[in-house]
Amino acid sequence: MFEVYDLTKVYPGGQGIQGLNLTVHSGEVAALLGPNGAGKTTALQAMAGWLTADRGEARWNGASVAERPDLTKLHMGLMIGEPAPYPYFTGSDYLKLYSKLYSGIDEARIQQTLELVGMSGHQQIKIKKYSTGMKQRIELASALLHRPKLLMLDEPFSGMDIEGRREMTAILRGLVTETGMSVVISSHQVYEIEDWITHAYIIYEGKHVDTASVAQIRESFASVEDYYLNCTAKERGGVA
Repeated sequence: MFEVYDLTKVYPGGQGIQGLNLTVHSGEVAALLGPNGAGKTTALQAMAGWLTADRGEARWNGASVAERPDLTKLHMGLMIGEPAPYPYFTGSDYLKLYSKLYSGIDEARIQQTLELVGMSGHQQIKIKKYSTGMKQRIELASALLHRPKLLMLDEPFSGMDIEGRREMTAILRGLVTETGMSVVISSHQVYEIEDWITHAYIIYEGKHVDTASVAQIRESFASVEDYYLNCTAKERGGVA
């Protein structure tokens, strides 16, 4: 179980995330939904321990991510921020570099992971020649290399075409179904993910404003996107 309590990180200019509470069990997919600049990336960075929170904490199976990275980080796969793999490495070399961070990862695991994300045919090409979508895939491969139990994804479909987005969605859905992996994913394009998430967390102007399971949402709204628009309209003071 991954739990976040009152997670708050505010920058001097006032941007950041305030009061985020989140719980993700095995096999669940929690989506942070909000417009660009809402604080989603900051929230993920604070959850992952990349940023020191002003208040609150994230815990994996009861252990604090910030205080006990030795117990938590090995279970987490992170794909946060713009994809920035080393441009002069090949895809294969990039994963070999990542493999040194963990024990028990051999060449067979690297090849399995490249095949999983659809990059086995491009592994000997230098990353500087990759499209944005291919960079997203190789970053996903690096996050999956050690077979994490919790995956954090920040706008993972950015720069992908329709076919690539659909293929990556199928990959992620398969991992959740087959392994029980937990996922926390951020997006400002709700329609891209609403058919496979289990819970929605609405982030608006740095604040966690609402939470609902998809089952609850569908009792009152035609889609998760309609629920999202209803929440953000209320925050703007408009008609829901």
